[in-house]
Amino acid sequence: MDTAAVRLIQRKLKEMGLYHDRIDGDRGPNTHAAAAAGLRQMPGAKPADIDTWSDKRKCIAFLQLWCHAEGINAGKIDGWWGPQTDFAAEALAEKLDTGAIHAWRDIVPGSGNPNGWPTQAGVTAFYGPHGAPNFGPTPPPPLVSVPCPWVLKLAWDKNKTRSGFRVHQKVAASLARVLQQIAGDYSQAQIADLGLNLFGGDYNARKMRGGTAWSMHSWGIAIDFDPERNQLKWGRDRARLAQPDCLRFWEAWEAEGWVSLGREKNFDWMHVQAAKL
Repeated sequence: MDTAAVRLIQRKLKEMGLYHDRIDGDRGPNTHAAAAAGLRQMPGAKPADIDTWSDKRKCIAFLQLWCHAEGINAGKIDGWWGPQTDFAAEALAEKLDTGAIHAWRDIVPGSGNPNGWPTQAGVTAFYGPHGAPNFGPTPPPPLVSVPCPWVLKLAWDKNKTRSGFRVHQKVAASLARVLQQIAGDYSQAQIADLGLNLFGGDYNARKMRGGTAWSMHSWGIAIDFDPERNQLKWGRDRARLAQPDCLRFWEAWEAEGWVSLGREKNFDWMHVQAAKL
């Protein structure tokens, strides 16, 4: 959570009459006390143990609840600053500033396609129905776990690790080949330097950022890496995965027909998907 997000929270708390200090982006005791009070007033279901959370988690949970109240999906109300919350905070700031949220659309055609991946318009015909949030009334797609040759850390909580990716069974074999190629091309130190060990997301039933269409994550056919250093609107001048030493990483995906939004459209460099644009 950066200072811009803290200022956003402070402004809302001031509007609610709970915060009377400066809008300075400093998450100090006055902000913490106001956020704790704001949690009780903000609409939406809250975890039963929320009062035991740290001050930082309460601030993030307040922002998550606010996003949901504004019709922006911030994911689970858990007080953790993951990629979903990061994107929701950006969308909220954009909505407050402009009155609308820019919907990213994927329209540029891709290149080779040895596995016959469908276009985004054809994913349901190829992969079957997408999942629903929290599995809802719709069962998830047929998901399998694909082990990763290196240890993955959660980008939003680096003390936690996972051993692989949860993806649609139709992309599992291809993903395994990509991961083995990357493991052969890069050392463990290089993988860490590039942020390839920072897990940013796999299966997640949700709508596209700012749009009404379902995200490719909802079918388990998209993966995100290192969201902090490859933020949604960052281009080649800022994104870590846009740098020359990442070329072999992207070539491994593209050899299997996966699509990088960064390589194709120069935004969302964290993201790769098994669907053509």
